[in-house]
Amino acid sequence: MAAARVFTDLMFWQKARFWSKSIFEQTQGTAFRQDRRLVEQINDSSESVMANIAEGFGRGTQGEFVQFLGYSLGSLNETQSHLCSAYDRGFITKTEFARLFKDGTEIRKMTVAFLKSMVLHGSGVKHQRPYRSWTDQVWESYERLTGNKRPPLFETETSKASSAKPPIDDFPPV
Repeated sequence: MAAARVFTDLMFWQKARFWSKSIFEQTQGTAFRQDRRLVEQINDSSESVMANIAEGFGRGTQGEFVQFLGYSLGSLNETQSHLCSAYDRGFITKTEFARLFKDGTEIRKMTVAFLKSMVLHGSGVKHQRPYRSWTDQVWESYERLTGNKRPPLFETETSKASSAKPPIDDFPPV
């Protein structure tokens, strides 16, 4: 399959969208609507699953995409916790609870599989930025500003002796 060009091409986003819609439909039941706070929380968290996938995709870098997929998984766990509350309060049947919880678990598996494929060698999303450590960035700035090369990290006794410079006598007297 070709790479996804828009977030709506992602199968796990599509499944998250359907899951969020199914949860919303369940919250429209008479008993469920009495607990407005739970209705808002479960609808917001289930919607956040797909929203974070979309936002991460739109960021354009692998690191940010991974970060937002993590947020999506957190929202998924939150939604499953709310499903437990809804079941415990008798707002949804055991069958409805099992189906919705299982669908959430399937979305998690798909998301984690996608994440694993992103971190394998030679994979990733479009516009991946190379990682540069903070130390390398500082040394690059040092070299650019001073015109000097980065000194070796560790000097051996032989390299110290060979790199010893004669004293400079052209300094003005103090």
